Amino acid sequence: MHLLRSLLFVPGSRPDRFKKALAAGADLICIDLEDAVLPENKSQARNDVVNFIRNESQRVCVRINPVSTDLGLADLTALKAVKPDYIMMAKCANTEDVKQAENMLSGAQTKLIGLIETIEGLENAKAIAQCKTVSALMFGGADMSAELRCDFTYEALLLVRSQLVIAAAKADIDLIDVPYINIKEPEGLSEEIHKVKGLGFTAKAAIHPNQVDIIHKAFMPSAKQIAYAQDVVNAVDSPDAGVVVVNGKMIDRPIILSSQRILMLAQAATE
Repeated sequence: MHLLRSLLFVPGSRPDRFKKALAAGADLICIDLEDAVLPENKSQARNDVVNFIRNESQRVCVRINPVSTDLGLADLTALKAVKPDYIMMAKCANTEDVKQAENMLSGAQTKLIGLIETIEGLENAKAIAQCKTVSALMFGGADMSAELRCDFTYEALLLVRSQLVIAAAKADIDLIDVPYINIKEPEGLSEEIHKVKGLGFTAKAAIHPNQVDIIHKAFMPSAKQIAYAQDVVNAVDSPDAGVVVVNGKMIDRPIILSSQRILMLAQAATE
């Protein structure tokens, strides 16, 4: 199991930044072929990304253009040759989008991240999350707020985030929050992470390397949480140990899995 707390975006039109992004310490980088690339630069960016992945052994995600467009189909055709670890599907609207990507990738081990940024995608989020190749959902707040005609604020989008928490939790997959767009407000970023973490998000996207460490620190569990999680793990042989009592409390499989994740977060903070 790979821990995912942070996902750092890097423009697909800036190949000079690809290795720098890898060195920033994020759990996963996402090279963007969609919004970050001008139409006239799409083809060159696609070629640069394919060449980079072909020569790179580390985990990489690529955000493709929507599969409902010719650009998205061209992205999938090109990426099939190099089989990136992850593909983020922009404006993922339904399970048909997922199936189309799966068919074009022809059995590659590539995992999919459904970027939910439209009303249709939100309505189908539970079904998208249940697809076997989908390892995470991501909340696209800017596009979603435009569709909903609401402010791009935490409060205005709380209902949307809550629905995505339910979809991702039911499927037992990661849930990534939209990047905090003001890179000069570390306090605002930290505050928003604590809010989405409390809601049930497991990761936060970043648009600048300086945001990565803040994200990791905010997702760090408290000393009390770590101690309790260690007691839980010490008391069981496996996640399927059944119901046991730890420190006077009844625990079962969900608590055991949660405790394992807490210890993974704690371990990652020391690496």
